[in-house]
Amino acid sequence: MPISLRGAKVLKELTNMDFRTLNMIETLLRKGEYAPVDKIVTYSGYRAKDVEMILSKLNKMKLTRRWKGQFIGYSLTLSGFDALALNTLYNKKIVYGVGQARGVGKESDIYHAINFEEIEILLKINRTGRASFQQIKKRRDFLKNRFHYSMFSTAEIAAKREYKILKELQDKGLPIPEVKGHNRHIIAMESVEGRELVNVQFLKKPIKTLERIIEFAKSLYQKYNIVHADLTEYNILYDEENGDITIIDFPQAVQIDHPEAINLLTRDFTHLLDYFGKKWGITTDEVDTVIEYIVGKK
Repeated sequence: MPISLRGAKVLKELTNMDFRTLNMIETLLRKGEYAPVDKIVTYSGYRAKDVEMILSKLNKMKLTRRWKGQFIGYSLTLSGFDALALNTLYNKKIVYGVGQARGVGKESDIYHAINFEEIEILLKINRTGRASFQQIKKRRDFLKNRFHYSMFSTAEIAAKREYKILKELQDKGLPIPEVKGHNRHIIAMESVEGRELVNVQFLKKPIKTLERIIEFAKSLYQKYNIVHADLTEYNILYDEENGDITIIDFPQAVQIDHPEAINLLTRDFTHLLDYFGKKWGITTDEVDTVIEYIVGKK
């Protein structure tokens, strides 16, 4: 059964007051795990009676989650967070409609969508917060020195970082998707042809494909001072019709002066060389030779 995005399906049912209330909850969640009802009333400027009615509606629509302890508070659900981002992208004339899921992963979901010119685009929805927060904080340097963070702030920071990198690399001739806009944890980008390399059983020219990946990493390192840091068969799209590749998923990318940059680069290509060798029987240079070529030592 096709997966649809609940946050998109309910947009037409929400009023400006509903969105303002969701915004107030989002703002208050930056200070704690739940947004107290009295604070939502104060921040929104609405009457307490109206806020209670709106919160009841949002809760029934599964856009918020109610909590009762020392006080009564509310948190957003993933659908509520999606609704806020999609509403902004709609108001900015970036996303007109959302279709079915193209792929659902551990840290992101991809959905088909259309823009206001009725051209198909893709939405990458960052779901970093679905993983263990402690594991995320260990792996992601962008969370250092942050005392309070939630799955929402974590996903938003990751998406913002990825969007900035992709935007800076636009028009450089690199095999990456063109970004159209972003809000919170959602990036709108061009629709890219191809399947994840992990799902491709036949490569017309496997050596040529591997060479293209190495050349991409070389350009990224030498010209733009970036290491992808998650360059795997899951983040490389292969167009079986023309043999082109597209590299996706940049939230873990680091600058080459990062203390772990070379280790991350070596890890990526140790895995890729092994993967190409086992799946397509390619014998290549030692990984150290490939890394030396990428960084410009050879």
